[in-house]
Parts: sequence; structure tokens; C-alpha cells
Amino acid sequence: MTIAYWNKYIASICILLGSLSLSAQSKIEGERLRLFNEQFFAAENAKLREEYDKALVIFEALYQKDPESALVCYELAQLYAREEEEQDALFYAEKACEIEPENPWYFRLKLAVYGQFGKSELLIKSLEEATEKHPQDEDLLFQMAEAYYRNGQAEKAIESLNKLEAISGPHEEISNQKKSIYLEMGNLEGAIAELQKLIEIYPKNLDYRGSLGQLYQANNLDEKAFEVYQDMLAIDSLDPRPHLDLANYYQQKGEFHQSLYHLKKAMSSKQLDMERKIAVLLSLFDASRSDSLLTAKSFELLDEIVSQEPADARIYAMYGDYLSREGRDDEALTYYKKALEYGEKFQIWEQILLIEIQNRKFEALKQDAPLALESFPNQPLPYLLAGIAFKESKEYSKARDYLEDGQVYVFNNARLQTEFNLHLAEVSHEMGQHLESDQYFDAVLSVNPKHAGALNNYAYYLSLRNERLKDALRMSTDANTISPSNPVYLDTQAWVLHQLGRDEEAREVIEKALSLLAKPEPELAEHYGDILLGLGEKELARKQYELANGLQSSPSLKAKIKALP
Repeated sequence: MTIAYWNKYIASICILLGSLSLSAQSKIEGERLRLFNEQFFAAENAKLREEYDKALVIFEALYQKDPESALVCYELAQLYAREEEEQDALFYAEKACEIEPENPWYFRLKLAVYGQFGKSELLIKSLEEATEKHPQDEDLLFQMAEAYYRNGQAEKAIESLNKLEAISGPHEEISNQKKSIYLEMGNLEGAIAELQKLIEIYPKNLDYRGSLGQLYQANNLDEKAFEVYQDMLAIDSLDPRPHLDLANYYQQKGEFHQSLYHLKKAMSSKQLDMERKIAVLLSLFDASRSDSLLTAKSFELLDEIVSQEPADARIYAMYGDYLSREGRDDEALTYYKKALEYGEKFQIWEQILLIEIQNRKFEALKQDAPLALESFPNQPLPYLLAGIAFKESKEYSKARDYLEDGQVYVFNNARLQTEFNLHLAEVSHEMGQHLESDQYFDAVLSVNPKHAGALNNYAYYLSLRNERLKDALRMSTDANTISPSNPVYLDTQAWVLHQLGRDEEAREVIEKALSLLAKPEPELAEHYGDILLGLGEKELARKQYELANGLQSSPSLKAKIKALP
């Protein structure tokens, strides 16, 4: 045991023995008293060791020996309250007070038990009786006010706080409580009076003046609000708070130049902490979304804060958010990476990687995703994006390694697991591991049988292998039902039909696919040529092969053209 433990233990026992001598000794004497004390020590020791069940058993045994021991009842009430045993906790708390009605500790426990189990009427009744006996007790009056308030008796709560104020004099905490209650009651005058009282007590405190101005403004008392804000400026024109209030005031008035003037004043102040500055920028983020002037001013504010706090990661990350929203992704990446210099957070890495994948910056992604994993090796997203980047670069072995490693860290996220399985299916196909590819597709479809992308790709890969063509046609048809008018999915369906020798149907489907394209695609043109050749239309087939070869030349296309008469 530590010295601290023994100090705590001895102090507790000394306090308790004082009470024990008052209650237990009158009922138990001699050897029985010695045994009682010994058991009491054992129960307290168990409680201090957090062996609560053991302590409860011993205290119950002590209660059987002396049911008039208020201290034992007190201990039992605490233990049963801890176990959420309402009836027993109430019984013992009330009995302790019955035995020693003047003991303040027992009374406080009874109040706490009433509060814990929602016995509002009993709590209020006990407090009312106590305040009648002790009308000058400030603690009781405050508890009385709180009990009334929690019970929905706002007027009585105010009465109790007024009594407390009459005893203690005006006090910040009391006035704040009264103000809050008045506002909940819809009593604007009462809330204003309390704020004015606080301003009289603390004339230099701008928070109370600001609250009063905001209260006036929220209730369309704009002239009074403006007067308060001007008073705040007169007290301290360098303080950012009146400037923030005036920025909001002018914004609501539609006077945006004045609003931005005061906003810039506030944000350039070193008295305004970074948390508040970030909060303001967050509020501007949505407000400036469709306002070019506000967007421009937001960037001015960002520049100002960067100059003030050049080593704060949060402002660079916020700058990156603004730039990304405006579609300036390359600049956003610069700021996000600058943020990483002053504090690595996964959310910043996440933004970097998502911008890179969205902009198909696969070479950058191949560098940055592994870097993110050096600091956050348990995050699955960088593994997934690294896998995609290496897959797109045809580095299939590396892609597979990242995807397989990352799966381990996916928990309770079916959507993310699906993404891993989809890309593993594609990588396995490219590596010639067709059984594994099929298994990954099956895993996706077992979770989401209507995943159009999985249905389409699975069908296409089967058709390339000329395997399970009936299954491929069913899946391709389902994909087109789920996502109609998709030229890629229609191309797959046409190709499966071609592999089945159903070229008339294939022609109809692929011509529909071609009609949906904004511009010719080499793969679809080649497939169209194969289907036409299957129908014996060699000249039309030649034209499609030549079109495809012109778009993306390949040895196989040249061979097909050369083979035609």
C-alpha cells in the first residue's frame, strides 16, 4: 500500500470513529464494541480498496447487530446509491437522518439520494423544512433554488435566489443564474435587469455589456444594442469583443463594409485567442460560400492571421479548406502540407489524400499515402488510396500488399470494406489470380447484391475469360437495371452477348451505348468492330477498328485491321 493510501485510510477512520463513538457506543459495550469496531474497520478497508460487495456484506451484518447506528445506515445508503439500488439507498439515507436529524452529513446524503433517484417532491420538502429552520443558510437556499428550477418551478427558484441575494449581497453567480432563468421564462425585463446589475458591480467587464447588447439585438432593440457596443468601445477600443459584436450588428443591418471593417479589427487583435479566430473563420466558411466579396475578405483575414501566427497548424489547415472549397486544389495541398509541419493530424492527411485521388494525382498519392501511414499506421484510408495509386500505375504487387494490409484496420464499416474488396478483385484479375478475384467480388455482392459496379466488373472479367457466361449475362443485366443508360455497363452487356454468340442483340445494346457517349471511346469502338465482324459486316468492322486505332493505337488493333481482306 502507498503512503497516500494509508493517509487517506487513517483520516477516514478517524472521522468515522468520532461518529461511531456517538452512535454505536450507546448501544454496544465491552467486547461487543471491540468486535463491532473491528468489523467496521474491515468494511471501511474493503470500501477503500473498492471491494464494494465485500463492504456491503459487512455493513449489513453490522446493521443487524445495531440497527440504530446512524453511521452504519449512512455507509449503507452510500453503497446502495452507488449500485443504483433505489429502495435500499432511500431507506438507509432516511433512517440515518431519523436517528441523527441534526447531522449535516446525513442530511446532505439524503438530499443527494433524492436527487439521484428523481425524488423531486421529497427533495423540495426536505429543503423547505431545512430552510425554515435555518433561513440564513446560503448553501441551503442555493440548493432550494436549484431544486425548484429542476422541477420546473422557475418563479420559486427566483424567490429563493432573491432570499439568497438579500443575505449575501449582489453576487455574480446569483445574477447569472437569475438571468438564465428569466430568459427561459421569457421575462426579458428581468434578464436585462440582472445584466445591468452585473454591469454596475463590474463596470469594466465587457462580457456582461456584450451579453446585454446581444440580448437587446436578439429582441430587435437595435438602438439600445448599438449604444452598449459604443460604450464597450469607449472603455477599450482595442478589445476585440466590441468589434465582433459590431461586425455581427452591421451584418444583420446589411451594412457589409462596416461589418467587415470591425471583423478585421477583431481578427487582427492579439487579444483574440486562436480558438475564437478559428470559430469566426468557420462561421464565415458557410456564409461566404456564395458571396465573392465575403470570400475575398475571408482570404484577407486568413493572410492576416497567418502573419500573426506563422507556426499554428490550425490556420494553415483552415486556409487549405477555403482554397479547396474554391477549387484551388494545388494551392490547398500546399497549405495542408504546411500545416503538417506544425502538427500532424490525420484529418489533414485525409484532406491531402482525398484531393490527390479526386484529381488523379497518382504519383503524388504513391508518395503521400505511405508517408501518412508512417504516422498513422492504424488508419485504413491511406492503405486503400495507396493501393489504388499503385494499381493505376500497374504496380499490382505493391497495390495488393497495401490493400491486404489495410483490410486489417477496417472495423464496422461495410462501405470501406467493400472498397477494399473491389480493388483487390481488380488487382487479382490483373495478376491472373482469377479465383481470388472472383472471391473478392463474391464478398462484395454478399453484403450488397445490388452493387452495380461490382456486378458490371465481375461480369466483364468473366466474359474476358469466356467463363460462366450465363452468370456474367445475369450480372450485367442486373447492373444495367440498377444503373440504366450507363455506356460502360451497356458495353459490358454487349460484350457478354457477343461472347455468347448473340451478336444481333449485342449490336443493339452497343449501339445504344455509343449513342450515350459524349465522344468516341477506343474500347467501345473495338468491341463494336468485333460484334460487326461476328455479323459478317467486315467493312463496317474495319471502320470501327480504324477509329479505335486512331484514338489509341495498339498491336492487337493493327492485327485485326491487317487480317481483314
